[in-house]
Amino acid sequence: MNNRLLTAVFIAAALYLSGGFTHIAGAEDGVTFIPKESEIVSAATGKSISVKSTCPSGKRLIGGGGECTGYLNTLGSAALTINAPRPDEGAWLVECTNLNRNPGEIRAMAWAVCADAGVLEKNR
Repeated sequence: MNNRLLTAVFIAAALYLSGGFTHIAGAEDGVTFIPKESEIVSAATGKSISVKSTCPSGKRLIGGGGECTGYLNTLGSAALTINAPRPDEGAWLVECTNLNRNPGEIRAMAWAVCADAGVLEKNR
């Protein structure tokens, strides 16, 4: 999934969860955005790097996303192979894999969107 599509999906989800276009949920609403990134590594062909962004205690995972960065991404050779929630852990997991025949630098970035209990019920 390319970055523009991923951004559009994330914005649409934020708008839906916030109750519409008139208000995007933020920290004052009990919603927090938790970014996390891996180290930059030199990955061999077929090798992956992963990172997990975890919600703080007392918060519930309501969304998330991720991307691959680094030299391999500029070549179009870094694949976002996992971009998924880990509800049992209250986290969002991202994995980036080197599809190039040569090793190269890659970094995985993940973000979790976390909310206080009951925040989704406020807008319904």
